[in-house]
Amino acid sequence: MSEPIVTQQPAIEPSPDTAELAILKQAHQEVLTKRQKDKARIAELESTVAELQSKLSEAGDTIQAVTIGTPLKAMAESMSTVPDLFLEQFLKHYKVEMVKGTLTLLSADGQPVTAKDGSAVPFERDALTKLVTTGDDARAKTFQAITITNRASGASGSPSKRSNATAPAKPTFQFGLR
Repeated sequence: MSEPIVTQQPAIEPSPDTAELAILKQAHQEVLTKRQKDKARIAELESTVAELQSKLSEAGDTIQAVTIGTPLKAMAESMSTVPDLFLEQFLKHYKVEMVKGTLTLLSADGQPVTAKDGSAVPFERDALTKLVTTGDDARAKTFQAITITNRASGASGSPSKRSNATAPAKPTFQFGLR
C-alpha cells in the first residue's frame, strides 16, 4: 500500500498590510468608543446648561421683581387710587430699569426720559406726576383721571383755638345740698 504523499505547504506569514489593517481596526474601535463617551458627555452637559439657564432666568426674574417691580408698584400705590390701572397705562408708555444702581425712567423705545430743560426725569413721585399728567393728549387725560396730583387733605392745617373771650359762656349747674 502506498501512503499518500503529503506535501507540506509553507506557513503563510502575515503580510505587512494585514498587520496594519488589524492595527487600524483596533484604532477605529477605540475612536468609536471614545465618540460614544463624548456623545454621552455632551448630552449631560447640554442638560446641565438647560438647567442652569432655567435657574438663571428665574434668578433674573426675581431680581427684576425686587429691584424694579416692588418700587414701581409702591410708586403706583402712592400716586393713584387704582394702582393696577396706573401701572398698566404707565408701562404702555414708559419702562423703568436699574442703571448704575438707580432706577431710571425710559421711554417705550428705551431712551432716557428728559424734562423740558434736558435733565433726566428722576424716579420720584412729584416728577412722575408732573410728567404723566402734563399735556392735553389722551395719555395725559387718562393719567389725570387716575393720578392723585394733590396730597393735601386739609387736615394738616394749623389748628384753630378759640380764646375764652370769644367763647360763649357755659351754664354752670350745681348739684347736691347747699
